[in-house]
Amino acid sequence: MDTNKKIVLVSGGTSGIGLGTIEYLIESGNYFVFSVSRSLASIESAKKKLHSKNVEFLQGDISSVEDAKRIYSAINEKCGHLDGLVNAAGIIKFGGIEDQSLEDWKKAIDINLTGVFILTKAMLPLLKKGTNASIVNISSMASERPGGSIAYCASKAGLDSCTKYMAKELGKYNIRVNSINPGAVYTNIYVANGNYSQEDYDKWSEDKVVNYPLGRIGDAKNDLAPAIEFFLSDKSLWTTGSICMVDGGISI
Repeated sequence: MDTNKKIVLVSGGTSGIGLGTIEYLIESGNYFVFSVSRSLASIESAKKKLHSKNVEFLQGDISSVEDAKRIYSAINEKCGHLDGLVNAAGIIKFGGIEDQSLEDWKKAIDINLTGVFILTKAMLPLLKKGTNASIVNISSMASERPGGSIAYCASKAGLDSCTKYMAKELGKYNIRVNSINPGAVYTNIYVANGNYSQEDYDKWSEDKVVNYPLGRIGDAKNDLAPAIEFFLSDKSLWTTGSICMVDGGISI
């Protein structure tokens, strides 16, 4: 392993924003990335797409303490430190207070909020050994402009608060913590979670465009990943606790 590369862990790293981020980081030539996913099938698919010696895939559920410990052990054995953590794993199921099931509520909180707590807590010893270590939480503009799913919005609002809290707490270790809050990004999350068929999702995405001042919804690799890499990089050494809207202007 090239010791000059930053070592980064990306959860949800086999699809959507996570996968787009990994592609971008690998192509920059400055990173070695650990990609975490619950799904072995998704891992195999991502392996075929990436074909890189600078990414290693780990299977695990970030909402499981035991899985987080196992992920920690694998990274500790290979590298002994982490320079960055991107908490990109997420889930959404539509519904408000009247029709969101308790099961869907708990699942969203477990993955989108508790999972970030569990994985970040497990990785802290490695991040403390990193160089200018950085945590980037993938939140959502829905934390400030709620709609679609009460559970998703609540979990992302909670994540923003966690970002600010961790930034205050971990500054003494020179660990920065920031949040990227996207608008609509073309990913497979809505289809994978059963909210839409692929055809309906494509139409939904097209219909969204009119609401965006920049005239389009986001692309994971080209729009989100550069912002994420900024917070991982040494270009943002004096930035922590930031809630950064990368949303095509929809939150204006």
